[in-house]
Amino acid sequence: MNLVNTIPQSINKRIEEMIDMAWMIFVNQFISDKYVINLEAPFQLHFSSILKSVGELYCLNKDESFHINLEVNMGEQRKNYVDIVLEYNIASTGEVYKVPIELKYRTLSQSAEDIGVMEIYNDIYNLEKLTSKTSDDTSILPFSYFFCITNNQRYIKKPGSGLKTVFVTYDEATIKPNNEYKYLDTNEGLKFYNKYGAYKFDQQYKFKWHQASKVKTDEKYWFLKMKIGSNENE
Repeated sequence: MNLVNTIPQSINKRIEEMIDMAWMIFVNQFISDKYVINLEAPFQLHFSSILKSVGELYCLNKDESFHINLEVNMGEQRKNYVDIVLEYNIASTGEVYKVPIELKYRTLSQSAEDIGVMEIYNDIYNLEKLTSKTSDDTSILPFSYFFCITNNQRYIKKPGSGLKTVFVTYDEATIKPNNEYKYLDTNEGLKFYNKYGAYKFDQQYKFKWHQASKVKTDEKYWFLKMKIGSNENE
């Protein structure tokens, strides 16, 4: 006899499954051109809408509620706005699970890949710091997520030289813990370093890109989903 497929009782596992489901729906709607998405703002709008719908369906008990917040300042000493923050509330325990999400949308028309890869590292670094911080309230930040969409193959292919050999984003590239990530040999790299300093990560993260083509035009796109603040990324 086969068993019924069940949604996890664990809130952490449930949030992971819900995000996976929402991402699959979004990607399929994207390649089918259900929406016009050519900038980061509509990416945020439509993905957050799907997350809200799926998240509410994943509330299994009467005392559970799910909320979506956009452009949330999660900084303490300085402003640190996060694109999307998921909130899973458990009324009976007073617990609030928060999952920060950052998004990047990079196209061929945005030719400055050197800036793009550094911005990707900046988002991942900030998410890791948010997830690892100790909360002084009832909020629980078990992990966070970084999502990226591009039709620019230069983000996916292994570079031969330059800044992108340090800030690697190619398929199967790894961000290694305790390495210092900085590049001072170009003006853009130096400006970024002067603004943010070198990045040093606590955990290892791997870039695992997935490819799909637009249904009508066959234009290739690459999609990245990276979980931050979990040892499962090794």
